[in-house]
Formats: sequence, structure tokens, C-alpha cells
Amino acid sequence: MLRPSSLIEPTKITPKPERIASLDFQRGLAIWIMTFLHTFEHVYNYNWVKENPEQIFSLPKIVIFIGLFVGFFASWNAYFLLISSVVNSLSMTKKAANGVPPKRILRKQLVTGFSILLIGYLDNCFGYAGYFGLSIRTGDWSNFYPMWSGFFAMYTLQIIGFSMIINGIIHYFLIRNGGHKKFRRNMLTYFFLALFIIILSPFVHHWVDNMPWEPLKYLPPEIGLGDHQNWPSIHFQASNASFKGWLMTLFAGDYEPLFPFLATSFAGSMVGLALAQPKPYRRLPLMGGVISFGLMTLGVIFITAGFITLGNNRPALGNFLLMLGGQLGVIFLLLGLVEYRGRGEKFANRRIVKHLRLWGMISLSIYVLAIFDLFPRWCLSAIYNLIYSSNINLMQSSLFGYGKELQALGVAVFVIFTYELLVYLWSKNDFKYSFEWFVIQLQTLGSAIVSSRLNVDLIINQTHWINYKLKVSSPSELPTDKLLINDS
Repeated sequence: MLRPSSLIEPTKITPKPERIASLDFQRGLAIWIMTFLHTFEHVYNYNWVKENPEQIFSLPKIVIFIGLFVGFFASWNAYFLLISSVVNSLSMTKKAANGVPPKRILRKQLVTGFSILLIGYLDNCFGYAGYFGLSIRTGDWSNFYPMWSGFFAMYTLQIIGFSMIINGIIHYFLIRNGGHKKFRRNMLTYFFLALFIIILSPFVHHWVDNMPWEPLKYLPPEIGLGDHQNWPSIHFQASNASFKGWLMTLFAGDYEPLFPFLATSFAGSMVGLALAQPKPYRRLPLMGGVISFGLMTLGVIFITAGFITLGNNRPALGNFLLMLGGQLGVIFLLLGLVEYRGRGEKFANRRIVKHLRLWGMISLSIYVLAIFDLFPRWCLSAIYNLIYSSNINLMQSSLFGYGKELQALGVAVFVIFTYELLVYLWSKNDFKYSFEWFVIQLQTLGSAIVSSRLNVDLIINQTHWINYKLKVSSPSELPTDKLLINDS
């Protein structure tokens, strides 16, 4: 006997999350490449470059080309910031459009931003470059300098955390009272903010660099290409430890200060606003490509005019514009090739893309766990010494110098394999107790709703992948004053 329809309990269906495949792929690709390059950098000695840069030209041309290619992309630390800003702006705008109170949206952004800041400073002070990392590598547990100097560095997590807080506040004022519908106003706000930061950056850098700082008192033996005797240098900044020194580090210190990297965050917010509109403008990838090419061209012009920085420290205006243009170009290129061609699901389910999306789910944790690479290096030392009866210690930094690139590459390959194993095993438990997991717990305090973004099966296999091909509007359907974009 059939039950009356009024007595049948409704089936509870969990809605599939909506995501943009190309952005998830880029986050995973970026953290994978960064991890691999860092593992190489940790064991390779670049001192020969500082001592005699002309030796570079004695290398085979193909090696020089590969080195320049890798060096350019190795400086893309702010790529994470750009992707993060795109996703956060998109998420905040769409939540406001769906009726979520702006104050609740802001609260989540602030909790996430401050959590990332805390994790970032803990990593600076105690991670690979901090107290535990240095003590394990050197065997000296009495040197507490890294715990102190870590407060005077602006790395990737610091700029992402501060940008999330600043952009969260700005976005809150833009989306409240139905402000998410004022697309043109919001875009212009972020455009002029980005322009203001870019124009002001050289002046802020000059002002801070020429303050009456005390001479450097200590330069540790383990230094990189960006470490030197004057501002900006993490060690110089730590030598001038004070609240003023810390504040100036935020504005114009090494490596990713607010000037100019807030402009990267604002640029990402503009892309996010564009992708949050009801209908995407069909020429967005083309328009974005033109803008990206223009920024890169400006970067080259500034570089030829002398606005250039060598090494991996705070970028001059030429470096910054070249990097920002390239990063935006990749984002728009992949949007055009994937979402704007209706290939979101097909692209997301490709084996390599699926694999890198898994890495992207815990990019924060992988970034912080750089100290983990000491374990496989220790294992490799033990295996090598057992086979060849030697006494090599691969946990030492800068072990392989000029002419030993293949040995350093071999160590990097072994280390990245262990990271692959770590990600695979951790994913079996939905990345429980990862840093992302702790951030989610903080975000959901006092709320019955828990984010499912660490549910591996849901995110990897059951996600609804957004496409823009069937949603694009023709120019005749767009208001003449909104010549920029629109999405879902």
C-alpha cells in the first residue's frame, strides 16, 4: 500500500559544491612547483652566482635558458595571493547575492585572515627557516635568533593574511546594502586602489630604505641571494627590531610587503568581482589577455629604465609588473581554454589535473610543512651512506654547488616523491588535523554549518564544475557602462 505523499519524509540531498576547475588546478600546480623548487633550493649552493655572476654565461645556452625560465616562475610567490584574492572576492560577492548577511561574510574573512597570519608567523619562527629547521640542520639548539628574526619577514602567508583582512573590510563596505549589484563602482574602486599602491610603491620603498637605521649587527652563515647588509633584508630588519621596524617591514620589507603586493590582491579582487556577475562577458579572457600583455610590456619598460631587482627579495616596479602581468595572463588563458569553452568537468577529471587539485586542497599545510623535507633527506643520507660506506649529510643546506646541479635535482626528485606519498595517505583521512582543518574549525565556531571543502571524495569526484560557455552574453545584451564582465 502506498503512503500518502504528505506523509513521505523528504529525502535530504546534499548539494554539490560549485567550483572553477582552472583555479583549483592552478592552486595545486603552484604549490607542487613551489615545493619542488624549494627542495632543490634547499640543497643547492648559489654562492657562485653572487661571487662571480659572469660564470652564468659559461653554462650551456640551453641551461641558461632553462635557468631563466625557472627563475622567472620561481619568483611567482604572489601567485598564491592572486588566486586567493580571486576566490575570496568571488565567494564574498556570490554569498552577498545569495542573501548571506555581509557581517557574517566579513567575520569569516577576518577569522581566516588572522588564522593565516598566526600560522605564517609560527612557520617563520619555528619552521624550515626558523628555530627547529635551523637547529635540525646545524645541530645547534642554542641559537634562538630565527625565532626573533621570523617576526621581521613578509613571506607569502603574511601578505595573504593581511590582504584577506584588508580586502575583507573593503569588500564588506562594497557589498552591504545591496552593493554587490554595483559592479562598475566596485570595479573602479579596486582599480584605483591598485593603481594607487603601484604608483606609491617606489616612493614608499625609497622613504623606508633611507630611514636612519642602525647598521647590521649579525648576518648568519646560511644566507640566500636576497640577504645583504642593508634594507630590505630580513636580517637587517631583525637587527633594527622595534615596533617601527616591524611596521616598516609590513610596508616595504622583504619579501612580499604591502607595497606593492596589495595591488596584486586588488587585481585578484577585480577578477573575482567579474566572475561573480550573473552573466559573464564572453570576451573576458581576450580582454584579460590584453591587460596582462600591457602590464608585462610596462614591466619590461621599467626594467630597461633601471627599476629591477636581482634575487628573490622585494621586487622593484619592473619585476612586479612583469610578474603580475604574467600571473594574470595564465589565469585568463586557462579560463578561456577551460570554462569559456564549456570544458570544466572534462578538464577537472583529467588524471594530472585531479591529482594537482588534491594538492591544492591543502596548499597551506604543504607550504608550512617545508620542514618535512628534512625527513626524506635524512632517509636518503642513511641509504646512500649504507650502500657506499660514506658519511654524507644531505640535511645540510647548500650542499651542492656549481657543476653539481644533477645531484641537487636527484635529491629534489626523491623529496617530492615523499611529499606525494604524504598527500596521498593524508587524503585518505580527509586531511584531518591539517592547518586548513584547524582554520575551518575556527570559522565554524558557534555555527552548525561545517565547510565540506576537505571532503576529498566530494571535492575531487562530486563537484559541479562551473562553465561560462552557455551563460555568456553578447555585447548587445550588456549595458554600455559595463564593458567588463560577468559570471556564476
